Amino acid sequence: MNKFKQPAFEAVIFDIDNVLIDTRRSYLDAIRWTVEIYLTADTVPFFVPSFKRKQISLLSAYDVNDFKLLGGFNDDWDCCYGLLIYLTTRPVKQRTIRHLKQVMKIRKFVQSIKKRPLRVSGITDMFGRPRAIRIEKIARIFQEVYLGKDLFKTIERKQPMYWKKRGLIHREKPIVRKSTLEKLRRLGILLGIATGRTRFEAIYSLKRFGLLEYFNTLVTIDEVRRAEQQLKQSLRKPHPYSLIEAAKKLGAKKRFLYVGDLPDDMAASRDAESVIHIHSAAFPWFTPDPKTTLEEMRSYSPHFLLKKFTDLPNLVIKGHL
Repeated sequence: MNKFKQPAFEAVIFDIDNVLIDTRRSYLDAIRWTVEIYLTADTVPFFVPSFKRKQISLLSAYDVNDFKLLGGFNDDWDCCYGLLIYLTTRPVKQRTIRHLKQVMKIRKFVQSIKKRPLRVSGITDMFGRPRAIRIEKIARIFQEVYLGKDLFKTIERKQPMYWKKRGLIHREKPIVRKSTLEKLRRLGILLGIATGRTRFEAIYSLKRFGLLEYFNTLVTIDEVRRAEQQLKQSLRKPHPYSLIEAAKKLGAKKRFLYVGDLPDDMAASRDAESVIHIHSAAFPWFTPDPKTTLEEMRSYSPHFLLKKFTDLPNLVIKGHL
C-alpha cells in the first residue's frame, strides 16, 4: 500500500526523443542525411558532393543541435527546411559541399540571433522562401531515411527514391528503464506523452522497447496537424497545444510534471501554465551538447533539472530533488 497519499504530482507527461528513447543516431542523423541528400540529389543538385554518398560530410550532430536551439524547430521537417534555406543562401566560390562547409558557420549564426524562438517564419523573413526548397520533397527524403526501404514501402505504399537501405529508426535505444515507469505506476501516477513524432513512429518504437503499455495517453504530431488545419495556425512546440491536450486526456485539473530535452519543451511547459497546473523538468543529457542545451533551457526557467531518470519517482512524490 502506498504510504504517500498525496504526491506532489499526479501525472507525468514525457517527450519521447532523447527523453524516453535515444534518437541521436536516428532522428538527428536523419536530419543530417536529409539535408545532404537534398543538396546533392541527382535531380536539381544545389551542390556537388565531395564523396560518393557513404557518409555525411556537411552537418555535424552539433550543427543540428545548435540550429534546434534557435527554437521553433522541434519538428524535424521544419528543422531541415530551415537549415536548407540557411545553407542555400551562403555565398560560396564553388558549388561543392566542401566549400559550403567552409562558409556555413552555424554556431556563429545561432549566437547572432537574439529573438527566440526563431521558427521557420524567422528564417524566411531573413532569407526568403526559395522556390527550390520544397517541404514535400524534404518530407519524402526524411521518411525514407528514417524508416528505411521496407517500412517506407509498407507505410507509404511507394518505392523509395533516395534511400534504399535499412532505416535509422533501427538505431534507437531506450533511455528510461521499465522499472522506473513501473514504480511510478505503482504510486498511482498517470503517464502521458506529447511528442513531435507521428503516431506510427511513436507506437512502433515504444512497442519495440516494451514501453507502450505504461502510458495512459499519447498526443502526436498527427493530432497537432489536424488541429492546425482547423485553427489555421502553427501549434507545434514551443506552442503548448500538445501538452494541454495530453493533460486534458489525463484529467486537466491534476498536477502535472513535464519532462523534455530542448528549450522548446521548456517554453511549451511555461506557456501551458496559464491553462493547467504544470511544472517542467529539464533533461538535456542525451542531446549532442548537453551543456549548451541546458544554458538555453535555463532561459525558460525550468522548475527542475533531472540529472538521472531514477530520480523521477522521488521528484514526483516530494516535489523536489
